Amino acid sequence: MTHPNGSAPHYLNLPGARPVTTPAVRAAALALDDALHTQSMMCLTADPGVGKTFTLHTLCEQRTTLPTLRLLPRPQARPDDLRHSLYRALSLPGTPPQDPGICDDYLRHALLQPPRLLAIDEAHQLSASCIEYLRYLHDDPTPQVTILLLASRPRLKALRSQPALLNRITTWHHMEPLDVDEVLTVLPTFHPLWQDIPPATLTRLDGLWAHGNFRRWAALTHQLQVTLRRHPNRPPNPAALLRRLQPRLTHHP
Repeated sequence: MTHPNGSAPHYLNLPGARPVTTPAVRAAALALDDALHTQSMMCLTADPGVGKTFTLHTLCEQRTTLPTLRLLPRPQARPDDLRHSLYRALSLPGTPPQDPGICDDYLRHALLQPPRLLAIDEAHQLSASCIEYLRYLHDDPTPQVTILLLASRPRLKALRSQPALLNRITTWHHMEPLDVDEVLTVLPTFHPLWQDIPPATLTRLDGLWAHGNFRRWAALTHQLQVTLRRHPNRPPNPAALLRRLQPRLTHHP
């Protein structure tokens, strides 16, 4: 289990990419603030590539006074994996105790103050026993912690099938891809390479391939950087960019 606190905020770690607070990010921020106010559980969902992890990074950057513990569990992690990851994320001394009861005592004491956000990415990978452990943390009145689960919408059934979560998650917040109007305003802010691209080109790229998906737009940005380095005086050709990303894509008029 890893702790992605130092991970790059953008897919592909694109040079020149800038954070953009989209309407979807603002809506997620409002939902998170409500969960923090009540110290409840929240699940943030989206299709792959829409920007769950980036949104989490942005929300944490915007809340500099909020202590955040970010965990990325391996598939079918055990409760002891969660315990030990929390122990290390809290920078507690020494190695995590092997005795679950002793380890939990340390964690409960450390989580007493200040209030914290516990964010778990790829939460759909959690085993039933790990979900039960999160229920224990949520129900225990001692830890001052708000639990945020990030999950891929195609695999959301794995979480919704857990009674321990259905009875405790107060907000299931789904993030939508960028719509066409948002593409035209967000992309030039996201990366300067898109600032001089005609709106019709952006619309065509989105309609043919990106579909409002930030990960796909990051891939297009990367390919645009490669193309401009090789041919700095040649305007970008949408069909050429698409063929580089998906060679079998048929030609479009």
